[in-house]
Amino acid sequence: DEFVVIIQDLSEDPSQAAIQAETVSAKIISVINLPYYLDSYLHHTSASIGICLFCNHAITVDELLKRADIAMYQAKNAGRNTLRFYDPTMQAALEARTALENDLRLAIKENQFRLYYQMQVDHTGKVHGAEALIRWQHPQKGLVPPLQFIPLTEETGLIIPIGQWVMEAACKQIKSWESEPMTRDLQIAVNVSACQFHDPNFVYQVSEMLTRHQIKTSQLKLELTESLVLDNVEEAIIK
Repeated sequence: DEFVVIIQDLSEDPSQAAIQAETVSAKIISVINLPYYLDSYLHHTSASIGICLFCNHAITVDELLKRADIAMYQAKNAGRNTLRFYDPTMQAALEARTALENDLRLAIKENQFRLYYQMQVDHTGKVHGAEALIRWQHPQKGLVPPLQFIPLTEETGLIIPIGQWVMEAACKQIKSWESEPMTRDLQIAVNVSACQFHDPNFVYQVSEMLTRHQIKTSQLKLELTESLVLDNVEEAIIK
């Protein structure tokens, strides 16, 4: 009842390789967890997985299997039906990453994000608009800056619903500024991630928001990275 899986072509970056190995292992666990029939009886099986990363012949086969075995027993001691890395620091980093991802999913549901606006001025100091800057108002950690959570949202695809929220909040702000003479002509610039821009529904979502909030299209400014545009110039131009 013990098996060895060797995963090839992982990233040379240990942290990325760990994420890739964890993703595959989680899929294995989820599939093994599916119920199945033996004769007419429904059975359930679980798996405990120990993971050890290796590169070429840095360690022997026996030592590699020994380390994976140690990690597997750590998974069993943690309550079974889970996975553990032989490297404690890697395990701790992945657990922190998982906890952060879970917190982010909750943040989307509970509307914990806030938008701050940084003024954009010309050479005379006249304000022409503002850049929307997202912050996460975590219930325990307080105000979390984007560098601590945006990279993970891009890896997990959570950047799409978060990006939609930013766009929605910016449109509401533009609408509220229309009633004030000093702010009615201001633009709001919103950063658009590659993941969000390449979403097939992107154009429809932006158009729908502009129509629903009844704001001037010139008031919403989309900021794209150069690499995003250069990836597919024709598609970017059309969008």
